[in-house]
Amino acid sequence: MNALTYPLRNLRNHRLRSALTAAGIGAALASLLALVGFSRGVDRAVVLSLQDRGTDIVAVKKGSVEILTAVLDERMADKIRVVPGVVNVMSSMGDMVDLETGEMAYMAGWSQEGGFWRTLPITAGKLPEADDTGSVVLGQTLADVLGKRPGDRIELTGQQFRVAGISKQASVIDDRSIMMPLLALQRLLAREGKVSGFHLRIDHPEDPARLEDVRKRLAELFPDLTFIESAEMAQHAAITNLLRAMAWASSTIALVMAFVIILNTLLMAVTERTREIGLLSAIGWKPSRVIATIVLEGLLIAAAGAVLGVAVGLLGLKLMTRHPQLGGFLQPDVTFVLVQQAVLLVLAVGALGGLYPAWRATRMRPMELLRGE
Repeated sequence: MNALTYPLRNLRNHRLRSALTAAGIGAALASLLALVGFSRGVDRAVVLSLQDRGTDIVAVKKGSVEILTAVLDERMADKIRVVPGVVNVMSSMGDMVDLETGEMAYMAGWSQEGGFWRTLPITAGKLPEADDTGSVVLGQTLADVLGKRPGDRIELTGQQFRVAGISKQASVIDDRSIMMPLLALQRLLAREGKVSGFHLRIDHPEDPARLEDVRKRLAELFPDLTFIESAEMAQHAAITNLLRAMAWASSTIALVMAFVIILNTLLMAVTERTREIGLLSAIGWKPSRVIATIVLEGLLIAAAGAVLGVAVGLLGLKLMTRHPQLGGFLQPDVTFVLVQQAVLLVLAVGALGGLYPAWRATRMRPMELLRGE
């Protein structure tokens, strides 16, 4: 019997207990992958949305908890536009809407200035005219879900709009959104002359020093606004921050539970095998070898749980992205590095969970262990 076959034999002798322990660890890992993957996906979708529009800096109301509910004077765009380094400004407004089909969609209203509308890749139909407040463009995913084509009608908060075009977007948020001229959304929401924020393009955005210089100048001139570089926007959004905090808090709880499960399992195993461990000590097994076998047992259980957790986590993510209401807003960002880090974390939990039971087993003398029940 060696240090590998001994823990394997113990696991085989308690198949049900080992399987349930591995399942608990797998559930913890699956939840970590799902929650962290979704929060990272939301971050990525926000950044992709800004990059698609060519936005370098976003201006929002200082201190606003949620950007969608912020209210700013639309006329501030003209003042921002004349600041040295600013090439152009687009005023924007957004809100969520429940459609008559029960689907949820994001409504985005954009001003005509700056050529931001020309960044939309139209796959069918065309863009609304500048003064057309009765037409909208649908993201490709939303159009497919609703079965809408150019020329069809769509009802938004009791008002009818014509689908002018369909646009395929890189960001899952944009691809499930309804885009319309800013004036149309302002009238729809009864917020004439108000916007949620401003999208800025600056000269030489590839120069970090230039970008930071313009941002600081803007912050000095407009103390009531917060100016955020597009790459950092996800870190400042309340929703993404909340999702990120919830993901890590839930994952931490799950991993702590996995640690307790492994600790309890190995403590039971050591207690049941006190005489056996005493015999091994009596025939010459060193304490370090006993510790290694028990820690290895915890690692083997954790490894089995990790395999199960990765499989369940990835399958669960795939199924959730197909949910008719949530799927269009979910774009999980699960990379090989994230999976690798999660697996290593679970293995570390397995090893740590075996240390105390192993230490406890080596604290007793062989004769005391041989007398144990």
